[in-house]
Amino acid sequence: MIIAAPRIFTGHAFTGPGAVVVENGLITALLPGITSGDIVLGHGFLAPGLIDIHNNGAFGVDCATASPAEWDLFVAQLSLRGVTSVLATAITAPLADLHAMAAAVAAAMARHPAILGLHLEGPFLSDDKRGAHPAAHLRLPDAGAVAELLRCGPALRLVTLAPELPGALAAIAALRAAGVLVSLGHTAADAATMRAAAAAGASLVTHVFNAQSALSHRAPGAPGVALTDPRLSPCLIADGVHVDPAILALAFAACPRAITVTDSILLAGLAPGETRIFGGAPATLGPQGAALRADGTLAGAAITLDAGLRRLIAAGVPPATAFAAATSRPAAALGLTDRGSLTPGQRADLVWWSDDFTPLQSWTAGHSAAPAATPRGTEAARPELADLDERATIALVETFLAQEQAAQRALASAAPALARLADAVAAKLRDGGRLFYAGAGTSGRLGLLDAVECGPTFGIEEGLIIPLLAGGPTAFIAAAEGAEDDEAAAIAALDAHGFTAADALVGIAASGTTPYTLAALRHAAAQGGLTGAIVNNAGSPMAQAATYPVVLLTGAEIIAGSTRLSAGSAQKIALNILSSTVMIRLGKTYGPYMVDMRATNAKLRRRALGMLTAITAASPDDAILALEACNMHVKRAALMLLRGVSPIAAEQALDAAAGSLRRALRN
Repeated sequence: MIIAAPRIFTGHAFTGPGAVVVENGLITALLPGITSGDIVLGHGFLAPGLIDIHNNGAFGVDCATASPAEWDLFVAQLSLRGVTSVLATAITAPLADLHAMAAAVAAAMARHPAILGLHLEGPFLSDDKRGAHPAAHLRLPDAGAVAELLRCGPALRLVTLAPELPGALAAIAALRAAGVLVSLGHTAADAATMRAAAAAGASLVTHVFNAQSALSHRAPGAPGVALTDPRLSPCLIADGVHVDPAILALAFAACPRAITVTDSILLAGLAPGETRIFGGAPATLGPQGAALRADGTLAGAAITLDAGLRRLIAAGVPPATAFAAATSRPAAALGLTDRGSLTPGQRADLVWWSDDFTPLQSWTAGHSAAPAATPRGTEAARPELADLDERATIALVETFLAQEQAAQRALASAAPALARLADAVAAKLRDGGRLFYAGAGTSGRLGLLDAVECGPTFGIEEGLIIPLLAGGPTAFIAAAEGAEDDEAAAIAALDAHGFTAADALVGIAASGTTPYTLAALRHAAAQGGLTGAIVNNAGSPMAQAATYPVVLLTGAEIIAGSTRLSAGSAQKIALNILSSTVMIRLGKTYGPYMVDMRATNAKLRRRALGMLTAITAASPDDAILALEACNMHVKRAALMLLRGVSPIAAEQALDAAAGSLRRALRN
């Protein structure tokens, strides 16, 4: 099986286009530049499956008490979120209970290769930093307790402990000798103790900044050592609640080993306000995806890892860094050699992501583990923004700016489709056809604006680009309620302009379902004309109706449904690129200069003079004379000066070159 995608995340960096070859559940080759295959992903990117190494549960399932049926649900639901490997975590409990948990995890591992083993967060923790852990079951890591813990068997993969406890350094050595990894957490340790623990064999740090000694400028504490000691892989909860987004961005910029985890509990994936028993006490899902005890104490996070990645990226962490922190880095920290990157020989744990970082489909060992999903549409509400109206103004501004990055990513992914549309439209206009835009509301206004701006910028004749706005031109400055539903008006507008097979129409709508615009597309197609669409939702009727669809998956808006935001930004840029590319193909520019510009005022006359002197190296006096002789037309004046011909001869040469100054100079 060959899966091709516009972009590939290898586990370390983005590349693409490319394809991954899968045979017998393994990746056998990575094919750069290949765009065909058994499965061709039309947008987004392909990446290794996510690895969550600190997960107490989700979807109502507690890893400490899960039944076989609950493990099935847990693994299946995680795969829908792009998580193909998980280290089941249990918090402090009596040692006998921990043995039972380990046995249950071992049985689940036999059925689900996605389960990597058991992470015991405790019982060797600092009482002062225990957080939501029950104090009654905390233990000192003496030799007897460690021996009891090791009776959990081979399912036990990772233990979190506080290194300042008596016997902790010896416990670390004993656990490592038994093949169990050690993470430092729930600790009041100073920097020296943290470094001593790393020397003893500890290799990770559990939820950096949370339930541990503080970072200060003269006492680095646990966080400072976690982020700077190359022997340690620091794990950070990515919900933006346990650690402020600004600090998350700083930590991931500072440390190339930083790993993102959820520390999720059974509330993850449930609705805000849900309450469940976790660790022997009630925990409630708060509005930002954090689990809270009755007194407000954090009891763990309640998001899945895909949501954590989106929050990291929104905080300013580069996408490649965020995805590495959830794939190749946790694999390296756990010593996993069979997953975490798209490398020949590794398991084919793959996830197809949309451009707004929503998982669409996953494969575990080459087998489809989840059906294709629909990317978050423009109308969807984002649960992590439940407190949006309570945020500081600077935080609001930063949130909006971070979201605008989605517009850029969507445009980059849609570049090939946009190029195909531009070439097709240019061919129509070169043969004497016209370009129509059709849209309603913001989308229609953007089309009208682009059409109007092309006149003076490129000197095109009136009527070459015709915008059709639902509700008519007055709808540009005042909302025309109900106009977007008037299909007959769209058809009548096209007929009034005499739309024919020689023309092109581009429909614009975030939803891809606007009746006015969809009717215009279908009527234009019925007349034999070229049809294109610029939409922001996948699989929309407009995208299906158009010959040249451009799908800009900007995802859910900051303010749900307000598509004048990211969707509108992406549409505006796409229209600018479309019309500008078409004009370049029609010879309306020379290099970076708009040589067909109409010099209709003093500012534009100065611009024309500057362009002409730059192109020809003529003196300002000679350039002014040439412009005046050519009625301020830069192309004619340039040809006149460079070829020493009359204005009439220059115009004739341009006509023979289809209006292209460059071709006229070559003839």
